[in-house]
Amino acid sequence: MTGDRLVADIGGTNTRLGLARAGQLTAASVENFRNDDFARFDDVLAHYLSRRVGAQIADAVIAVAGPVHGGQACLTNRDWHFDEAQLSRSLGGRPVSLLNDLAALGQASGSLGSDSLDAIIAADAEAKGETQALVVGIGTGFNVSPVMMSQGRVVQLDVEYGHICLPADIATQLSARYGLQAAAFTTIEEVFSGRGYAALHALEEARAVPVTDGATAVQTCVQQEFQVFYAGLLAVLTRNLMLAFLPRRGIFFAGGVARNLLATSAKATFVDIVRKQFDLNTVGAVPVHNILDDAAALKGCAVYAR
Repeated sequence: MTGDRLVADIGGTNTRLGLARAGQLTAASVENFRNDDFARFDDVLAHYLSRRVGAQIADAVIAVAGPVHGGQACLTNRDWHFDEAQLSRSLGGRPVSLLNDLAALGQASGSLGSDSLDAIIAADAEAKGETQALVVGIGTGFNVSPVMMSQGRVVQLDVEYGHICLPADIATQLSARYGLQAAAFTTIEEVFSGRGYAALHALEEARAVPVTDGATAVQTCVQQEFQVFYAGLLAVLTRNLMLAFLPRRGIFFAGGVARNLLATSAKATFVDIVRKQFDLNTVGAVPVHNILDDAAALKGCAVYAR
């Protein structure tokens, strides 16, 4: 293939566009746009290309924060729809591939360097030869993307993990802490997402016992205690995911919830729980990373092989 690959990462709030060649993202080509400034993605695309008049577009790979099926996709949190055939016509007949955004991160997971990752639990030498990994997206919603390295290519499965019932070991902890109010949290996404974090934090504030150091001290104490509790919940979920998917090459968290939480002192609680030995010795030591690179999905689109 000669020419540039147009790559895009389309979220509910922002869209990133860039150009790649030979599997490498051209950093200077990347631009970020607010979706509220455009009526549809076609308008974003036209605006970007108007600033890249000399670009020789060979094909396009577009990551969308929503379900992708049969060459079509839609954003989960915005009324934008995508069709590979229609997008191809907009690009003069160039081939277009749509990917789920977590799938794009899965494509990138094998090539992200240490500057793009925060190693929560570092990989050992044995993990580097493993083929299975798992991308876990905790942001507006929750989902996972199982990844396998196969003959130099990255293959991933489409799943909808956020909508399954909340595991009993997590539901029990919520009930013990919040009583009958915990019954409102029935799925994984209702706990592990931005809105889930906010809803549980509101319950935490309601149950807080005031201290004598003033309002600021109360708020700080509640926040720190809640972060430790939530990190423990996330650690239990992470162990469940390790058992379910055996991602010995690593778990890669994406999204602001895990990134922000595991940058606090609550990280120690998470690590202590996750590192406990499993009854099944087939799991082994699984490295855990936070993806820090905002261009990671674009890099995944750049290396994607049709």
